[in-house]
Amino acid sequence: MWRKTLIGLALVAGLAALRFLPAGKRPDEPEQSLKVQRPLMGTVWGMEVMHRGSADGAQKAVDAAFVELERIDRLMSEWKPDSPISQVNQAAGKQPVEVPEELRAMLERSVRYSELSHGAFDVTWRGMGRIWHFDDNFAVPSKADVEKARRNVGYRDLRIEGNRVFLPRPEMSIGLGGIAKGYAVDRAAAVLEKAGFHDYLVDGGGDIRVSGKKQGQPWSLGIQHPREPRGTLIGRVRLTSGVLVSSGDYERFRMVDGVRYHHIIDVRTGYPAMACQGVSVIAAEAEKAVVMGKVVFILGPEEGMRIAQAEGVEVLAIDAAGKRHASAGFLKVLEE
Repeated sequence: MWRKTLIGLALVAGLAALRFLPAGKRPDEPEQSLKVQRPLMGTVWGMEVMHRGSADGAQKAVDAAFVELERIDRLMSEWKPDSPISQVNQAAGKQPVEVPEELRAMLERSVRYSELSHGAFDVTWRGMGRIWHFDDNFAVPSKADVEKARRNVGYRDLRIEGNRVFLPRPEMSIGLGGIAKGYAVDRAAAVLEKAGFHDYLVDGGGDIRVSGKKQGQPWSLGIQHPREPRGTLIGRVRLTSGVLVSSGDYERFRMVDGVRYHHIIDVRTGYPAMACQGVSVIAAEAEKAVVMGKVVFILGPEEGMRIAQAEGVEVLAIDAAGKRHASAGFLKVLEE
């Protein structure tokens, strides 16, 4: 009788253990990788999820994560005329607009980052319009046009009362491109986690969040050298949790009379920021990483790194002269 009882208890324990395995995982099957890429938010998004057995569960989780990304895009894209943020922009100088609470919270965090960075990050940057465009018709705008456009930027003028948002001047406009994609990376990761997958990579056009391992090893992420051909790396970082975001003046730029004009604009001057060639940051959340990367790039290594590290973000910055600056935490995970 005792033998039957022990066998029964062992069976119950075994079933309980299986019940708490992550979705799609079986201990007796080899680990596999599901990779999916889709265009969204003006870039290519990629997700990689590790699973065992059938890929159905992983595919459903990835599909759900992309549904969440599409929802955020509809809510926060200033390029979609029917989005709540576009409605705020269209009502500039006229009347306040009631927005969803999620968007209001995003705007409040954006204002905080704007204050923290002394306006280097400014959520009203879009008020400058499209005087800088890096296509076949690129031309350096006149100083008069830059100064006129710069007057339309000013996060201090943005009014948020409850869920009502108001831009007091008709020329003002909010742009969430410098923060919303990071938020979207975090939301996609949350969907995968909720589905029971804890070994994954989410790549929002180079803004990368990872969790767990890939085939038993930490995720290995490369950092592009800002002055060498594409694929030439400064080094790699190996992470089992967190975010790596890199940005630089090598991504979208034009050379005119020996001057490199690129897409990271310092709205305080109206011109491309010139303090850095490239910046990489490591943080726990993609939203913060995306913002702090831009803050360091615009303010430069000294002031920018001070702000970023106070926010718990590790930094590797290449300044305008090509000199490397790195926080102690970043150096611990950097493999050259």
